[in-house]
Amino acid sequence: MKAVATKLFLALCLFLTTSSLVAQDQRLRMGSRLPRDAFLSDFQLMSDILKQAHPGMYLHTSKEQFADDFAETVEKLRTAGNRPSLRQFFLLATEALDPIRCGHTYLLPPPSVQNKLQYGGKLFPIPIKVFGDKFYVDHRKTDLPFGTEIISINDRSAAELLSILGPLISQDGFVESFRKTYIEDNFPELYAIRFGFTESFELQVRQSDQSSVETISIPAKRASNLYDQAEPRASREGRELAFRIDFPNDSTAFIAIDTFDSGNGSPPFRLYKSTLKKFFSLVDRNDSFDNMIIDLRYNDGGYTRNEMLLYSYLTNNPFAEVDNAEILTSELPYKQHLDREYVTKGLAKYYQRTLSKDFEESYNGTLQISEDGNPIIPPNRKAFDGKIYVLIGGRTYSAGSSFCSRLKAAHPNVEFIGEETGGASGAFTAGTLLMYTLPNSRCKLAVPIIRYQTVKQTKSADRGVMPDYPVKQTLEDFRAGKDTVLQAALELVKDD
Repeated sequence: MKAVATKLFLALCLFLTTSSLVAQDQRLRMGSRLPRDAFLSDFQLMSDILKQAHPGMYLHTSKEQFADDFAETVEKLRTAGNRPSLRQFFLLATEALDPIRCGHTYLLPPPSVQNKLQYGGKLFPIPIKVFGDKFYVDHRKTDLPFGTEIISINDRSAAELLSILGPLISQDGFVESFRKTYIEDNFPELYAIRFGFTESFELQVRQSDQSSVETISIPAKRASNLYDQAEPRASREGRELAFRIDFPNDSTAFIAIDTFDSGNGSPPFRLYKSTLKKFFSLVDRNDSFDNMIIDLRYNDGGYTRNEMLLYSYLTNNPFAEVDNAEILTSELPYKQHLDREYVTKGLAKYYQRTLSKDFEESYNGTLQISEDGNPIIPPNRKAFDGKIYVLIGGRTYSAGSSFCSRLKAAHPNVEFIGEETGGASGAFTAGTLLMYTLPNSRCKLAVPIIRYQTVKQTKSADRGVMPDYPVKQTLEDFRAGKDTVLQAALELVKDD
């Protein structure tokens, strides 16, 4: 009887505590202030979770250096006053994560702030394109003409904003290309997180056909109707479909694959699978196709299953998913702090079963992927054996970049064109992603728990896959709607 009463009491306490936290979260804004000790407690929890779950913490930074950097950041919080703001905590916590240099390890604002960023908040209304350290309008239906240079926003130059917003974005190793593209895609939200919501923006602009600088004021727009959703960014015109097939000349087949994801806003796996089958069947039936262009410039990753399926069409040899993979533990640490919206109890149990089955203890105390967890995959009987040209850039990330690492290491007849991939070329931490809620700030901490080694590493893993032919889109071609990188690939095909 006593035990039952105790359980009821604990359940009631949990309900009241949860209700209190939900209510607290609904009130939280980036300017909200909490006791310093509450934030320090979240800092310590964040550190403890990472040490127990993240197998790539010291891939790019030594254990000693990380400890020094983390302690320095904590000291900044200690001197931030008795009641720091949530924004101060968020910026410092993001700074503390930066030495890990893992693009899959990041912090999100609490749900109340995320909700405002997605729906009710007023944001910067113009999509931008970054060239060097300058901003340009990347839409044909905004308050400014397409291609207009935005010199400054609220008295901060484009170069200054790139410098300020960059550290908010986690990245693999020392790859800078990913941050630039992430800022392009998420500038309104990043600006609001860093500087807050505002009713209007004062801009200094220079239109593409003028040399004089003009100062104008534009109103902010609600996140829910930020852009004209019927029209894509100018830089993405013609990219409305995630998978695209073309035959630019009699000897060349072209396929663009913008994602290896399935569902959650991406096309279902069956569509991806049928697209590859259709494309490679057409190529296989036509002996004139000696060249293939694969466009992965917008492929930000997804499921390794999809990555492996594409690779099976490009090799004649059996292959494994990875050269190696490891985890620290098959148990999920700090389960009481897992965000149950992202990681339900059922999903957590599934993760633990899968990790226990696929990984086995190694001589160095870590858990390495087993042969059963890393089976040999046969090549497709319609595999292409001609010359391959792969278009890459800063958005080529995670599984997209991993695919490029594999192809570059193993395929004798491939050339990469464009810019450095946004994802690291060798070891990286991804796979099963755990999401935790820090109890006081209500911020969300994303922690990947599988460290992958796609291929045997012979060079530094600090950078992405480098192009054999570095090509960047020019401002002139951007304004003219020309695809500089694709045109360079077609010229290479012609020369070869």
